[in-house]
Amino acid sequence: MPITRRKLVPDRALAALFRDFEEHTELSEQGLSYTRHDFQELYEILPDAFSVAPSISRSEAVQLFRKALIRCRRAGPLTADAMIEHAGAIHRVALAVPRRKFTMWTKFRAQNMFHTPGFRLEWDGVSIRSAASLPPWLRVEEYLLSGVGRIYPRRPEQFGHIILSCDEREEQRAVDRMMDALQLVLGLANLYETWGRYYEWGGRNWTEGGLWLGPNQFVFERRSFRGDDRIWYNPDYDEESWNRHPLRMSRVLEIIPYVRRALVALANHPFRDVLVRATMLLQDGFASRDSSHRLLRYWSALEQLYVEADAKGGSNEKVLDRALFAEGDPTLSRWKLEHIARLRNDYVHAGGAGDDLHHQCQFLRMLLSRHINHWIFEGQDLADHKALLSYIKLSGNRNQLEEQRRLIDRRIAFIDSALPPASD
Repeated sequence: MPITRRKLVPDRALAALFRDFEEHTELSEQGLSYTRHDFQELYEILPDAFSVAPSISRSEAVQLFRKALIRCRRAGPLTADAMIEHAGAIHRVALAVPRRKFTMWTKFRAQNMFHTPGFRLEWDGVSIRSAASLPPWLRVEEYLLSGVGRIYPRRPEQFGHIILSCDEREEQRAVDRMMDALQLVLGLANLYETWGRYYEWGGRNWTEGGLWLGPNQFVFERRSFRGDDRIWYNPDYDEESWNRHPLRMSRVLEIIPYVRRALVALANHPFRDVLVRATMLLQDGFASRDSSHRLLRYWSALEQLYVEADAKGGSNEKVLDRALFAEGDPTLSRWKLEHIARLRNDYVHAGGAGDDLHHQCQFLRMLLSRHINHWIFEGQDLADHKALLSYIKLSGNRNQLEEQRRLIDRRIAFIDSALPPASD
């Protein structure tokens, strides 16, 4: 598992982080003591300076490099090379731990599950299935969680469940994988369920997508409940919104075949990570009851598709130039996207909280859904995300492309003519 220095963060910035940590910690015979208590912000940004292959989740990276930073401070010196050495040793120990079975369930926002069949899906080693009722070992009764309050696993009533399972070495990693898989599946399901649909009205407690995360997520390890001292929950859950016009399970079963095809296509896709992240951002927008936040998430999904991961600045212009490559009327669509970009900037930079974005959100959602679906099934012959961006940068004018092709052919011929003759 190679860990390398990532140049996205300059050396001087990493040195500043080390210096700040060193200045506000003290070594003694008892170990390491802290002179302040706000180091979490440093732990959160530290993984930006390193690359781990194969990749690990964000929460895993924060924990890994936090432990490495503390070890470096104790053993000295605080350098990038020492961080890599300690992080590698910590991770090798973690990889030696055997995998265990983890299971998680949450409520599923579909009606009449007790009178219809269920479904099963698979994504990246995570099994996903619907269930009208839970097997006995997964049932949890109402209980009191210290510091949180009463937990009501049966609520909302009259709804079934979605159950996820995976094998993993560590609980948080298992939860991250299962939550990501659920977010992807819900995003694809909402994409196909809303395909081509336009809503004349919305409202502050209205969502564009019908499927979103339940109020609580209950985690088990080898059939043992893990929620006695902690809880995973959806901070945006609203019971009134949940009970307003949920999908029927029969409708969900109509779109599951499309979801299954998309998951199969994504499994070995050359820019799978980009499409998965874009779909998860799309789901954030689908689930939001605030159209300002919805607009931000949709725009972020477009940026995920059409802006380089390490790009600095100018993302709005890149989205405007690249997202229009297949639009029938690019002039009008560009105007709409420019308007949306201004609304986004007003919200982000001026702190606007207006909720008058219903129609712009729907235009952006439909455009984004078309693009994500297109690249899931039509982008598999491209080498990677870089090749996708090179492709859409090409002119949309046939005459210009023909001229470019003539120039490219001429350049290739010149290169071939300059090659030394092959020896006998």
